[in-house]
Amino acid sequence: MELMKDPTTKEELLRAIRNARYEWDALIAQVPPHRLSEPVAKGQWSIKDIIAHVTEYDRWLALGLALRLQKPPQIWLDDISLDEFNEILHQQVAGRVPADILRDSDQVFQDLIKEVEAKSEAHLFGTHRVIGVPYDVIPFKLLKSESYGHYLDHLPAIRAWFSSHTLNPA
Repeated sequence: MELMKDPTTKEELLRAIRNARYEWDALIAQVPPHRLSEPVAKGQWSIKDIIAHVTEYDRWLALGLALRLQKPPQIWLDDISLDEFNEILHQQVAGRVPADILRDSDQVFQDLIKEVEAKSEAHLFGTHRVIGVPYDVIPFKLLKSESYGHYLDHLPAIRAWFSSHTLNPA
């Protein structure tokens, strides 16, 4: 699935979020539960790690910052490389079991959808300042880059895992 043009209405935004999540969920559902902890490639994260990673972005940048205008924990604002940040984030969630990660992912996504549905278009497409955040917060842009676009960013690695494990995703 390609990212569509920027949404201009709440309805378009909700459709983009739901479509990306549908594609994400459909692929994840095809991974046998006992294989969620396998690395997608030698020395890389597992599928459960990728799910936890995307869920944390949804929790702190999409749900918290973009929709609730809450400053995320400082680690999300520190001036460190993306690789270093993602490794720290990975270490914070690495010990969690797949079933808990899947439940958390579903709950955070449900909360995110409820928040988008409850927000006005003025909020979703406006520009906001959040104390302690050094940049303007434009919710629909954060949702595109750090939530539904983030699902799409990680789909190729999961698809590659399928092809290297002779599983056939639909």
